Amino acid sequence: MSDATMRASTELAGMVPEVWSAKIYPTLLQMLPFNDSVSRDYEGEIQNLGDTVHINDFPQFDPAVEILEDERADADAISANTQDLVINKQVVKDFIITKKATLQSIDSMDKLRDLAIYSLMKRMQQIIIDATVPSAATPDHQIAYDSGTTLALADILEAKELLDSSDVEEIGRICILGAAQQNDLFNITGFTSRDYIPAGSPLTTGTFPTPVLGFQVKWTTVVGNTSRFFNSIYLTLAIQQNPDVRMYDLGVDGKRGTRVNTDILFGVKQLSDVRVVSVS
Repeated sequence: MSDATMRASTELAGMVPEVWSAKIYPTLLQMLPFNDSVSRDYEGEIQNLGDTVHINDFPQFDPAVEILEDERADADAISANTQDLVINKQVVKDFIITKKATLQSIDSMDKLRDLAIYSLMKRMQQIIIDATVPSAATPDHQIAYDSGTTLALADILEAKELLDSSDVEEIGRICILGAAQQNDLFNITGFTSRDYIPAGSPLTTGTFPTPVLGFQVKWTTVVGNTSRFFNSIYLTLAIQQNPDVRMYDLGVDGKRGTRVNTDILFGVKQLSDVRVVSVS
């Protein structure tokens, strides 16, 4: 008779152990560039008490006048404008883990907590994006790509010209692009040639370490095909309470488990609609 074979798949199947790795495979997360790209100038004034920051701004004086040596000049006056930054965005993400799951499963609390905090920050970015409304008055700061959804040099120059024509500050300019538009930049020879960049190699690193036409380049898949060009002070963000994590034993309710609550309290206010341009 032929030899009998004991195989791992059948005869010894019950003897083959399974190993669960303690290393959790990283989750794919969208980049959140808006949170670090807008002004936070008024944050320190609201962190202790209060729910509103009154922000004043002035228009320009009329052009100065030239007078003779013995001539009298009239005093001029301008009126302050007030805008309110209201701390009214409370964003939360909670989760519950049963006692049995805590005892019998691989420890995942740290990873879940990190993902909950990321959820808060992702929602914060979306609130910033939703609050961003470029001026629709002439000249319209909401423009279209010259060709489909491809970001070309002409589109960037048009956005730059709109900001320049509104006398927007050059220092602090940023552009946040979609993934497709960020990669379109590599088809613009001047932006990748070593003849035009002071340091680094975009074609090697896949990034633009130096500004492009004065804009610091950032990208995220969250914005789709919409590109935004702006000065960081077009919108202000103030966090009154940083992400807070609290753990509660649910035993008082007769449940065997732990509830983890995460939350953040902040406010956003677009202060200028001519300091931002959208291309879509």
